[in-house]
Amino acid sequence: MNNFITQGNQIVSFVLIVILLQACSSTPGHKYQSEETRQNLEELIKQAQQAPQSKKGPLLIQAAGLLVLEGRYEKSQELLIHVDQQRLTTLQMDDFWLYYGETLLALEANEASLNQLRSIAQISSKPVKWQIRYAQSLSDSYLANNNYFEAAKLRIGLEDLISAPEALAENNEKIWFALDQIETSFFPQLISDFNSRRVNGWLEIVQINKRWGYHPEKLVSKIDLWKKRYPLHPSTVNQPETLKKLAKAVEFKPSRIAVLLPLTGKLASIGQMVHDGIIAAHYQAQRASSAPLLSFYDTARSLSALTPYQQALKDGADFIVGPLTKENIDTILNQESLPTPLLALNRLDEQKYSHSEVFQFGLPIEDEAVQAAQHAFDKGYRKSVAFLPDNATGARAHKAFKTHFEQLGGELITVQTYKEAKLIKNNVQHMLGVDSSLRRKRSLQQLLGRNLEFDMRRRQDTDFIFLVASPGMGRRIKPFINYYFAHDLPVIATSSIFEGKRNPKTDLDLNGIEFPDIPLLLSQRPEYQQTRKAIAKSVPEALSARGRFFALGFDGYKILTQLSILQSFPEYRWTGLAGELGVDGEGLVHRYLTWAMFNKGIPHVTKERITKEPAKNKNQLSVSRAAGKTNYPSR
Repeated sequence: MNNFITQGNQIVSFVLIVILLQACSSTPGHKYQSEETRQNLEELIKQAQQAPQSKKGPLLIQAAGLLVLEGRYEKSQELLIHVDQQRLTTLQMDDFWLYYGETLLALEANEASLNQLRSIAQISSKPVKWQIRYAQSLSDSYLANNNYFEAAKLRIGLEDLISAPEALAENNEKIWFALDQIETSFFPQLISDFNSRRVNGWLEIVQINKRWGYHPEKLVSKIDLWKKRYPLHPSTVNQPETLKKLAKAVEFKPSRIAVLLPLTGKLASIGQMVHDGIIAAHYQAQRASSAPLLSFYDTARSLSALTPYQQALKDGADFIVGPLTKENIDTILNQESLPTPLLALNRLDEQKYSHSEVFQFGLPIEDEAVQAAQHAFDKGYRKSVAFLPDNATGARAHKAFKTHFEQLGGELITVQTYKEAKLIKNNVQHMLGVDSSLRRKRSLQQLLGRNLEFDMRRRQDTDFIFLVASPGMGRRIKPFINYYFAHDLPVIATSSIFEGKRNPKTDLDLNGIEFPDIPLLLSQRPEYQQTRKAIAKSVPEALSARGRFFALGFDGYKILTQLSILQSFPEYRWTGLAGELGVDGEGLVHRYLTWAMFNKGIPHVTKERITKEPAKNKNQLSVSRAAGKTNYPSR
């Protein structure tokens, strides 16, 4: 027996020496590691080496606890398995169970960890700091064992023990995370009179978020009702990230909306189309008794956009829609502060301003280029060539497409630009690589002095062509692509390829080209078909390419009250005439479009986005004949 004890002491001493040596050169980077911790660990191990067997256990347990804090779980386990548990008091055993449970949890022995931690007996006899550590570890163990409600309840119980704001915020995040794992259908069973109000408050707020998360406008109202029931709930003081988003989500309720548009001059036709879309949305959405006053200001009549903007503010506008041109937007946003929310009807190329209640909604080529890259990648295409106009639009499309396609893992092999219609043939030859074949043929013919027959071949290193072109240029480009042996090469274009109207005879040359566009012009869903019938009676020109500006005005007016809410939930999509709309953290409104392909000269829908839970009501897309009315004050 004495020999066995001697061997046991030798093993413990050897383990202590190894850990002591490693403690002196411990790996940096652990979350809780500090010089003080290392010094304490070294001192404990030295004391344990020199202590009699009856006193080694508590010292080893303390050292194991420090090793856990340093993230050195295997070494902690090595110490704990050599502790003589029979020599420990009940309080010392509680330390043993805690540190061993934490070690097992870190080593993913989840069930064993829970058994160890649930063995602890005298929690209330321990210091508050120890009790906090115990509850956190037991909560984490419940979480690892998929017992989410128990994990959350332990964290909720800690709210009275934790004092540091950062620790409270972290604790609340973990409460939210645990409850968010529970299926929505289980919440009514968990909310009970047997719980404290604090527990029920947590359950209800998470349930509301899970139930109404795809209906932000309803979610905000439900949260407001919850706040009245639980005015002092801890989650409102140290808010989880989701609730912080909700706190920023404020529904705009303007009483006077000023619209800044070019209603005369060279941009008058576009400005008038946006104007008609706004008018249609205003009549369709509002009751006369609650409708905000709508005033239009002609930006083309002033040398500076600040003139109509400042006049609108003097007239009492509490929400600004517009202006339309990037130059005018830049002029207004260049001010130090803006007193009212603003929805610009275009998007700046460079986001150099930071105003909290400024949003930008336009029809940028970048959105379409990014979606073209995503659409191609989703179809399995990995290598691309691009055929783009030699202008600013082509350059912007090139940059957006290349960036997104390469981020996904694709490769843009080459970019061919074009400028003059008469050179399209040569440009297509160069893009497809057939011009080199022709040069070789001519060289051989000159060398041999006779005509040669040969098989012309196009490049074989690409999966598709990314194209930006007008309908007219597209009708020139696609036949040359077909002629030079690339009729089977997919062509993915932007909306500029489509005139907005179906012209099967004219557009036969566009067959095979796939492109995205607004659902107002493409979608075959019943609500859009009904909308087109209504528009055809009041604003028939909106069912052409200019209809994209009608949709811009219509959707811009419809979403203005929801902009802050949409920004707080960037994953949410609002369904409109211009597509499914989302707002990012910078206040940029992004469009997600419908896809179609020309077949027999007619675009046929190939892909249409459908939100998980559309937040629109039945009348959201209806457009009354009031779209033709213009009896609102204009300036």
